[in-house]
Amino acid sequence: MLFSYYQETYLEQWINSKYRSSGLLDAEQHDIERIAEAFDIELVYAACPSFSDNEERVIFLNKHMDDAKARVIFFHELCHVLRHSGDQRHMPSLFKHAQESEADHFVLYAAVPFYMFEKLPIPDHRSEAIPYLADAFHIPLDLAEQRLDQIQRRVLQGSLIAAAQEAERRQSETEPEIRWSAETQRILSQLEKQLSEKE
Repeated sequence: MLFSYYQETYLEQWINSKYRSSGLLDAEQHDIERIAEAFDIELVYAACPSFSDNEERVIFLNKHMDDAKARVIFFHELCHVLRHSGDQRHMPSLFKHAQESEADHFVLYAAVPFYMFEKLPIPDHRSEAIPYLADAFHIPLDLAEQRLDQIQRRVLQGSLIAAAQEAERRQSETEPEIRWSAETQRILSQLEKQLSEKE
């Protein structure tokens, strides 16, 4: 896979910048206790449903939950603590939906940061790559599959954009530059002016 075509989103760049500046450089260092400490967030394991408190900067995780599921919930709640404000119980549904949508995207990027992913010897076969990622990042198989699919789509998209740009560059090199006569340029300018006045 040609990772050079991968384009990070703004949210992904933000997460990666935070991780790197906190010394989280590879998958072995990617544990939730260290991440919580790096972001100055208190992590509490208790016999209660998992939730977070943005104002107090604390994440509560159910201590009876398996590790992979707890990590997914941790990353979701981490997004709320780091990027959101307000109490979702008292906000408009569209605003709450926007926060939840961002938190779902955040989970993918925070659970499997691309700069860590690209360093790993990812197996070529999907049936091997998914469990490999799940094991390397201690996440459920479905999340590993979702992130692998996302990365592959972005790589494909980047390669298609690069191919289109290259084709356009080649075409512009082979086509002669069109030179309009002064009269044609005057007519085109007048037409453009008339069209802009109608808007």
